[in-house]
Amino acid sequence: MVQVIIAFECFMCFRFDLIQESIFFFKKTMATFFLRNCLRYYPVNGRLAISRLPQISQFHNTSFRFQQQEESFINNSQFTGYIPINQLDISYCTSSGPGGQNVNRNFTKVTVKLHLPTANWIPDDIKDRITELHKNSINKDGYWLIRSDKTRQQLLNVADCMDKLRCYIAEAAKPPNLEPSFETLEKQRQDRERASIRRLEMKKQRSIFKAQKRMEF
Repeated sequence: MVQVIIAFECFMCFRFDLIQESIFFFKKTMATFFLRNCLRYYPVNGRLAISRLPQISQFHNTSFRFQQQEESFINNSQFTGYIPINQLDISYCTSSGPGGQNVNRNFTKVTVKLHLPTANWIPDDIKDRITELHKNSINKDGYWLIRSDKTRQQLLNVADCMDKLRCYIAEAAKPPNLEPSFETLEKQRQDRERASIRRLEMKKQRSIFKAQKRMEF
């Protein structure tokens, strides 16, 4: 509300430079609000952690509680949706494509690197599945690269990378589709044959019925 009042006063004084500054601050504030409330960023041992679980209090005197919460989120047998930020390497660079001077000057493109061999919060079977599904995004050193330049806001691109990472891991955690057994394939073949025979019989009966109607006329 304060920024809106300042923007209105600047408009009355024809201070367009201050109006642009107020709009930029408003966008930055909304992006920060999105990250903190939708993606649940909170400090863990002086760093940031992300989770879609209920948000924890952010007071400075609860650092021990954050440590306990971090340990409870990590499960070596299954993926809980928790992503520890301290095990990610996040870098920024300029985006490509249209956008004028915005893409040439601002480091809005985000690259998140995750070292899969040392990621103790991902089970080994899920790691193998990730390596199989995303082998083109994993380099020879074992780093999994996830990039995003969807928006012009750096924070929103970070959130998009986190969402991609969580969705990819959740997809790899699903059990793979097993090939049907020989008995199942044989039963499906017999069902198709019986359906084909019934279809031909019905077609033959309709043909006979039409021929009889033509003979009556």
